[in-house]
Amino acid sequence: MLLSKFIVRLTFLALIIVLMSGCWDRREIEERTTVVAIGLDIVEDDPNLLSVSIQIPIPLKISGSGGGGGDGDGKEAVIIMEEKGRTVLEGIQALQNRLNQKIFFGQTRILAFGEGLARRGLRTVSDPFRRDPEIRRLLWPIVVKGKASELLRSRPKLDQIPSVFIMAMFENGTKMGTIPDMNLGNFFVDLSTNDREPFINLLDIDKDDIKWDGVALFRGDQMVGTLTPEETWQMLRIDDEKDGGDLVFAFDGREDRLVTLSTELIKSRKTVTQLQDRVKVHYKVHMEGNLLEKTFGKDLFNAEEIRRIERDANEFLEGNAKTMIQKLQAYRSDAMGIGKDIHAFHPAIWKKINWTEAFPSADITVDFVFELRNTGMEME
Repeated sequence: MLLSKFIVRLTFLALIIVLMSGCWDRREIEERTTVVAIGLDIVEDDPNLLSVSIQIPIPLKISGSGGGGGDGDGKEAVIIMEEKGRTVLEGIQALQNRLNQKIFFGQTRILAFGEGLARRGLRTVSDPFRRDPEIRRLLWPIVVKGKASELLRSRPKLDQIPSVFIMAMFENGTKMGTIPDMNLGNFFVDLSTNDREPFINLLDIDKDDIKWDGVALFRGDQMVGTLTPEETWQMLRIDDEKDGGDLVFAFDGREDRLVTLSTELIKSRKTVTQLQDRVKVHYKVHMEGNLLEKTFGKDLFNAEEIRRIERDANEFLEGNAKTMIQKLQAYRSDAMGIGKDIHAFHPAIWKKINWTEAFPSADITVDFVFELRNTGMEME
């Protein structure tokens, strides 16, 4: 009896020790150096080395922060540190050697790649971020025209911390349907499959001015080209039923008569067939929107004039879609994910083709049907 009680007590004590040991490696937040953005570039004078940049916020320098030690104007709210290494982790270790606290990536929101590095290939440099449990899959991977370090060193006037400005840009853009929702997790998925090519949002930096400039297209892990913002909007409308930006086009073929339409509703349907060895993909996209602006005087209470606007809108959209698709096929980059749908919903066709070889010659067409809901008030 005494022995059984002793065993029970010993077991209970062991359980407590096991539960308490779950916090053996905990570290207070004040003992960490939080990184909010990472930049990776090729070292210009030695292509075998990587340049690793990190952006670290300084709480006491941020306007409105507690602590009483800040200067109140938000200057130098972040610091940028940069080191070189043969690998990403070697560069990070070199950065750690200059810090008095452990680097923490749990709050990292931006992972930026310089265009030169993206064109060389991202599979090996993205490998440590795939393995590190601290790295969030919802952070934003970005390709920067020029060097990624330029993005980290920029100082947008609308926010003290550049990464916060970029996060807001992407989060609001995805809500409005003007920026693709491509996070790190989605990029890893596309990188590991053979039925869709990856793409990443593209930023252009001009001193302190940060501009979203479409997307970078990939074939495998190598960047091969870009889509402009307008071409990206067409891809979003066709593939994701997103609004994209407003439509601005010439009325009746005259460049001095411009019409601007909004997009309020999009429905896209796709059919896939195979004729001999060629895959045929046809999209039919129904759109509804309102008249926002026109640069000419016309009585738009006339049904015929409204039909002409709708016709011109359809021609404009179909022409842009054709240009965008031709670009994707020239780059051999199926960023629209057509192969993914064929793989999932048309397995018989998928088994007969090599999509990597079939995509550039596939017959991909798009028809738009735009309905004008409201023309607004007219002035006499």
